[in-house]
Amino acid sequence: MGLRTRRPRPGGRKLRAVQFDDEEFRRAGARAVDLAARVLAEQAADPVLPARTGEEVRAQLAGPLPRAGCSLDEVLDDVATRLLPHDRRNGHPRFFGYVCASADPVGALADLIASASNQNVTAWRSAPGAVELERLVLAWLDEMVGFGGGGGGLLVSGGSMGNAVGLACALGRRPDRERQCVYLSTEAHLSVRKAARLYGVRPEHVRTVGVDRRRRMRPGELASLVEVDRARGRVPACVVATAGTASTGAIDPLEEIADLAAAAGLWLHVDGAYGAPAALLGTHGFLREGFARADSLSLDPHKWLFAPLDVGCVLVRDLRRARECFAEDEAYTRVEEQGERERFAFFDLGPELSRRARALKLWMILRVRGADAIAAVLRRNVALRRHLDRRVAADPALEALGSGLSISCFRYRPAGVGEQDLDAINRGLLEELVASGRFLLSPTEVGGCYALRVCIVNFRTRREDVDALVDEVRRLGHARGT
Repeated sequence: MGLRTRRPRPGGRKLRAVQFDDEEFRRAGARAVDLAARVLAEQAADPVLPARTGEEVRAQLAGPLPRAGCSLDEVLDDVATRLLPHDRRNGHPRFFGYVCASADPVGALADLIASASNQNVTAWRSAPGAVELERLVLAWLDEMVGFGGGGGGLLVSGGSMGNAVGLACALGRRPDRERQCVYLSTEAHLSVRKAARLYGVRPEHVRTVGVDRRRRMRPGELASLVEVDRARGRVPACVVATAGTASTGAIDPLEEIADLAAAAGLWLHVDGAYGAPAALLGTHGFLREGFARADSLSLDPHKWLFAPLDVGCVLVRDLRRARECFAEDEAYTRVEEQGERERFAFFDLGPELSRRARALKLWMILRVRGADAIAAVLRRNVALRRHLDRRVAADPALEALGSGLSISCFRYRPAGVGEQDLDAINRGLLEELVASGRFLLSPTEVGGCYALRVCIVNFRTRREDVDALVDEVRRLGHARGT
C-alpha cells in the first residue's frame, strides 16, 4: 500500500510554513535530484579542492537571519552557485588526501528517504522497521568481517564514537577507574586518547607501545608495560589494536595481542574503522581470525564501504558490558513491551538517545551492489597502492616510507640533498600539488620524516591517476632544481 496524503479537515488551516503538497514536493525533489546528479557527474572535474580563502567563502554565504521566506528555487540556485563550487570533491579520482570515500549514489538516495521518514531509532517501539533493519545490517557487517558476535552493537557517527563506545565497555563502571590503564601504539588513532580523557583515565595511565619497522605494535613491549603497571598497583584494563592505521595502513599483530590480552585479562578493542573491510579479501583473511578474538571492533562504512557520511559501527561481543555502561532507567524512556524483540533499545548500548536511521543506506547499498562487488573495488584499490609502491621503488628520486592496505607514504629525495632539507622540499611539493587543483594529498610523518601520503578509497581511481601523480611529483621536483 502506498503512502496516502491526508486531506485538511474542513475549517483547518494548512501550515504553509512547513508543508508542501505532493506536487510541490515532487517538483522540488526532481530539481534537487537533478542538482545531486550534477554533483555526481562533476566529481571527476578539476579542481579537487577549489582555491578559496575563508573570507571569500564566507562572503558568498553570509547574510542576516531570514525573517521572511523565499522560494525553494531561489535557495537551490544559491546551493548550486554559492555553496557547491566551494566544496571539496571527495569522489574525484585523484583525491588521495584522507580516508574519506567516494560516496555510492545509492546511499545518497537512501539518505533522502531516511530524512523524509525521519525515524528516531532509539528503541523498537519508536521505529520498529528501522530498528530491525539496523540489527540486520549489524549482523551483515559482523559476517562480512568475521567478528562472530552475532551482530551485537550499534551504528554510530564514525570511528571516533565507535572507539569511544568500545573503550567505555572495556573500562566499565568499576570503582578503580583512577588506577585503570589503557594501552595503544604510537600509531593509534587520536580518538582513543580523546575517549580515555573523556572517561577520566589519568594521562600517565594511557600507555604508549612502540612500533616495529612496519609501524605495527610490538607485543613484547606491551607485555612488559602491563607487567610494570601491575607491579605499581595499577589496573591494566584495555588494549587497543589497530587494523589499518591512519598514516600508513599498518595492521597490528592481532593474534599475538589477543594472546597477551587473554593472559592478562585485558579487554581487546580493535580499531578497524578504516581497514576492517579488507577482511573480505583473500589476501587479508588473517584479519578475520584476529577480529574473532576481539571483545569489540569499530569499523566505518563511510570510509571503505563507500557509504555517504555519516555511518560508523561498533560491534560488541558481550552486550551486557554495553548495557552496564549506558543503560539508565527513567520513567520517560522505560520500555514496557514484553516480547524479546519489542523490548530492544539501542539507547541502552551507547551514549545517544536520538539516532538517525543510518542503516537504510547500508541495507540499500549491500542489496544493490552485493558484498562481492564491493570486495572487487577494495581489491582494485589495494592493487593501485601496490602499483604506486612499484613506481616509487623503481625511481631513484623517490623514497618509500611505509605502506599498507590502500595507503602509501613516500617522499621526493633527489641525489645530493641533505636530510635536513628534505622536509622543506616535500612540504613545498605538497603545497604545489594541492594548489594545482589536479590532486589532493595529505601530509603525515613516518619515522620522523615528512611524507606525502596517498590514500586510495575511491571506486573512480584508475592506474592512470596514480601514474599522473608520480609523474607530477617528479616534474615539480625537477622544476625546483632539486
